Amino acid sequence: MGFVEFQNVSFSYNEGYEAQTRALENVSFSVEEGEFVALVGHNGSGKSTVAKLMNALLLPSAGRVIVDGMDTSDKKSLFEIRKRVGVVFQNPDNQMIATIIEDDVAFGPENIGLKSDEIRKRVDWALEAVGMSEHKKGTPFRLSGGQKQRIAIAGVLAVKPRVLVLDESTAMLDPSGREEVMSVVERLNREEKMTVVMITHFMDEALKADRMIVLSDGKVLMNGGRELFERTDEIKRAGLDLPVAGYVADKLRKSGVPLPSPITDENELVEALCRLKFKN
Repeated sequence: MGFVEFQNVSFSYNEGYEAQTRALENVSFSVEEGEFVALVGHNGSGKSTVAKLMNALLLPSAGRVIVDGMDTSDKKSLFEIRKRVGVVFQNPDNQMIATIIEDDVAFGPENIGLKSDEIRKRVDWALEAVGMSEHKKGTPFRLSGGQKQRIAIAGVLAVKPRVLVLDESTAMLDPSGREEVMSVVERLNREEKMTVVMITHFMDEALKADRMIVLSDGKVLMNGGRELFERTDEIKRAGLDLPVAGYVADKLRKSGVPLPSPITDENELVEALCRLKFKN
């Protein structure tokens, strides 16, 4: 059993009302401890609903969500589940509580009743982990978008969750801000062995994960590793864009160029074309 398990999960908004909306239907997947999983899909595919189900902000209409052996529908387990699964949302400004950065990061540990010395240790560790220690006495409102999102991640890290869920956390950032956040996330997964679930529609971000789960219209369309990028037509039908190099390679293959698959970045494309040239 994975650390997080979705077992035939369905969810509807406004359940019981005539205007209810089905967001997920019979979704099953698992996330192993220490894994980096990208959950991708078009707008309205159900990605953010999955994020809220993971730490029991929502409960399934049918099926079960299990976190570290605990059922999210068990009210007695809610506190422990939410300590284990931390969620960083899309807009960092909506997650800022205090006017001083270190006070903002301390908010979570204070709310779970930790002692002052332990809070201090966790705040320092979390800010160091996201590369923002030098800003701890500053105000978050003078930071760039990428820096704000790193502070939001630090606030979640200070609770020391086992799973970090990023719900479109780079969607509102410019390319440099996205790069900042992705660098932090990759380092946390690699060096801290933190389980990461990155919800995104950026396929270049999904490439950095160990595994990709593709949602479409509330259902799991694909679940697997890098080989999924070979299924270019299915990815397009899911409303997703291939990485630029993958798109170019796909067009070249369809025009008769015998390129290997998958090709997902510029270096792979250049190397493959060079091999063809010298081979001929």
